[in-house]
Amino acid sequence: MNTTLLNEADLATTRDTYDNFAELAAHETEGIAWARELRPAPGSDLAHIAVHGGGIEVGTTEAANAAAGDSHNYYSFRGKKKASSNRDLHVTSSHFDEPRCVALQHSMVRTVSWHGFHSTQKITEVGGLDDQFKMWVKRSLQHAGFAVTDAAVERAGRNPQNICNRNLSGYGVQLELSTAQRAAFFRNGDMSASNRQHTTEEFTHYIEAVQLAYRRLRA
Repeated sequence: MNTTLLNEADLATTRDTYDNFAELAAHETEGIAWARELRPAPGSDLAHIAVHGGGIEVGTTEAANAAAGDSHNYYSFRGKKKASSNRDLHVTSSHFDEPRCVALQHSMVRTVSWHGFHSTQKITEVGGLDDQFKMWVKRSLQHAGFAVTDAAVERAGRNPQNICNRNLSGYGVQLELSTAQRAAFFRNGDMSASNRQHTTEEFTHYIEAVQLAYRRLRA
């Protein structure tokens, strides 16, 4: 039985344990329960962020990291607990206020925020307030052969307080990748922490499509 599917189904129907980062940090130990990663890229106005990374929404850390590469800014808040316990570390995007991420966002013009949702269908939902960037992301992913749709209301990322929109421009892109789509990014569909270093050709094509969307936006 796929425990990742079960855990994400639970997450979709579970209220957050903590209302903000300060509350989380007061009860969970950094380095044991969670970690944060920041890789600045001087001269870039784009950040790829995964605020529900690691074991929370599996595969989003790897995607954000790869999309940022050496050219753009990267941030991830990673859950390090075992199995379903990572859901305790989920702070909804409109409440996410971890200081390093907030500081990064205050210097960014464009943002791609990577997320995951529970679905056995391979699809990406595109949300956020950056309508122009969203257009290019959708076109680029569709051209590369990926199924794409506008985000469902509950995942639309339209709240100005959503961390993806809290940059200099006031708008960003929120990518919601289904469980099935993210599973396809890893060898044999295995999303365990020990296997997530083994990415597939599909992962490479997906990341390249998102990177191309940004280049087209800036052209």
